[in-house]
Amino acid sequence: MQMVSTEASPAPELSFAYMLAGVCGMLGAAAMLVWQPEALLTRWHPAALAAVHIFALGGLMPVMLGALLQFVPVACGLSLPRWGWGDQLLLAALMLGVATLAEAFLSGSTTWFLLAGSLLLTCLGLAGLRLAYALWQQPTKAELVASMRRSTWALGMTLTLACVLLGILTQGWDLPLVVLVDWHAQWGMAGWVGGLVASVAGVVVPMFHVTDAYPRGWTRAMQMASLLLLAVGVAAWWQMGDVVTGIRVLLCATLAGFGVLTALRVRKSRRGEHDAFHWGWLGLAVISLIAAGLALAASLLADPRWSVAFGVMMLAGFGGGAINVMLYRIVPFLSWLHWQRHNAARARLPLLHQIIPEKWQRVQLAGDALGIALLTTASFAPELTRPAALLLMASKLMLAVLLAQAVRSYRSRLALLKTLPPRVRT
Repeated sequence: MQMVSTEASPAPELSFAYMLAGVCGMLGAAAMLVWQPEALLTRWHPAALAAVHIFALGGLMPVMLGALLQFVPVACGLSLPRWGWGDQLLLAALMLGVATLAEAFLSGSTTWFLLAGSLLLTCLGLAGLRLAYALWQQPTKAELVASMRRSTWALGMTLTLACVLLGILTQGWDLPLVVLVDWHAQWGMAGWVGGLVASVAGVVVPMFHVTDAYPRGWTRAMQMASLLLLAVGVAAWWQMGDVVTGIRVLLCATLAGFGVLTALRVRKSRRGEHDAFHWGWLGLAVISLIAAGLALAASLLADPRWSVAFGVMMLAGFGGGAINVMLYRIVPFLSWLHWQRHNAARARLPLLHQIIPEKWQRVQLAGDALGIALLTTASFAPELTRPAALLLMASKLMLAVLLAQAVRSYRSRLALLKTLPPRVRT
């Protein structure tokens, strides 16, 4: 089991800002579908492309970057360079770039695409380089670091392909658009998001659920997944249809394997407490299995609705679900940790499940799960798109409110603890 140390954990205020911005981004993506529910009729609808990138870049990405500010020093023992106000500027540029990219998809304007590309590629490139610097600054054989290095390579590939797609859209480069879009999406979701979720799960699931570590065979499967992502793009470029299908089946098996292994560990948890965090991780395991089934159907069947359903389940379900359940622990844990560091008076502190009340976590989790299920079903029944998006909006709004209340509580209690005189031990 990966051991962690909280001594290197930086102050959480910046991470909280990134996380709140990300939840608002996911809320904005759902609002896009409420506004234009016809978006799910095809993956190429301008509103669908806008919603996907709002959710991925304006929702998942800020939360992931904010969490990495804490996770890399704590779990990996590596130092991320501090940029001071540069981090706030990076977040502002990211969110502005997301809004600009959404407008570019909706309007088809070359100018908007160029502006969005400049903002997003710059800020995400800088964030990726900082992460790479931390992960490669010293030689290590730790599997967690190796896994995160592979995820960072995947981010680099995603951004590289984004540059190529930007050239096609704005400069008219004569390249196969559909192949490159698929490869871009595969590296982004399977390589970057999937790899990072799997890396974090390797630490969080055994530690917080008090269970066995993931087996060594899973490590080899993760290594192979990166090679498969590279191979599927090359095979698609050369129009090797049977090879592409075969590789995608292997990727589906990898995703299903993650679901099975995670479900087994959560079910065998020695905590004995079936709280929202427990059900959230069990739900994420089930989502992984469903997404693998949808991906398999999309690979073998001609109906394009299966691809849309898989995209919804993978983005909103797997990516959004992992973010959702992790925020239940990250924000309370960081709050409590930094209260404790300033608790010279040894005042009584709230328990983790009191910082974000457990009962509201359950309500929000249930709403989120139902919204994801309805939105996936809407790929085949378009009349469900608006109700599903409204439910997802309500869920993300509730999450934003719960997080904002927790952050406000953190700030007020921290200010109070700093004013209390130290208690002398007797």
